[in-house]
Amino acid sequence: MTMPGSRLTSPIGHRCGAGRRWPSSTITSPRMRPSRRCSRSTSSVPGRNAVVYATDENSLAYAFLVFKYPTSPFRKSLTDADKRSLSARMFKGVDGWIVPQMVEAMCKAEDLFFDSVSQIHMPVWSKGRVVLAGDAAHATSFMSGQGSSMALVGAYVLAGEIATNADYSSAFEAYEKLVRPFVEMNQALVDEGKRIMIPDTQEEIDVRNEMLRKMAAEGSKVLEKDSSRQIHSALTLPDYA
Repeated sequence: MTMPGSRLTSPIGHRCGAGRRWPSSTITSPRMRPSRRCSRSTSSVPGRNAVVYATDENSLAYAFLVFKYPTSPFRKSLTDADKRSLSARMFKGVDGWIVPQMVEAMCKAEDLFFDSVSQIHMPVWSKGRVVLAGDAAHATSFMSGQGSSMALVGAYVLAGEIATNADYSSAFEAYEKLVRPFVEMNQALVDEGKRIMIPDTQEEIDVRNEMLRKMAAEGSKVLEKDSSRQIHSALTLPDYA
């Protein structure tokens, strides 16, 4: 389904990312090797961020190099070599932590993933008998998160509306009317996510680091004050039983 004249893909300030899976056993720095379930290590300089994330201490780690770029790199066709070269160039001179090791691994990786960080904003989610859900309708990007949650919520509501409405047109309309405001609130969290994931200035990095220190020290007390958590649960799901 196409929507002529509409801008469906919204780049998040032309931020790009290169990622790969990384066996935890190959990570040589004990300080950043995953040590517990859902652990993450990160190192930032203005406009660039290196991240290693793992879901448990024995699993593969996932390494990301995220950077801000002045224009979309996809204005022209990019080969894998172009993607590696651009990512390496953006982190040239960033010698702290294990960034050089990450760049070297990225250049040799067979499972490299490279993309711009974008969201999908559709003017409508259905046309005729075709309806969209999940990322096809409203991709959030990893800077706002909640993509899987939004997809599950949307699928539940869409199925429920189809089951309880007399025709598909009414079901699609009710589905979008209920879910779209919830999705848009979550997509709007991208601005906060940008400041956390890839700060533009040293001042933003310092503010982010202080926030993370408070979260580590105070735990649930900080999370209770986090407005994003309220947005994550802002929709009360109907009971279609």
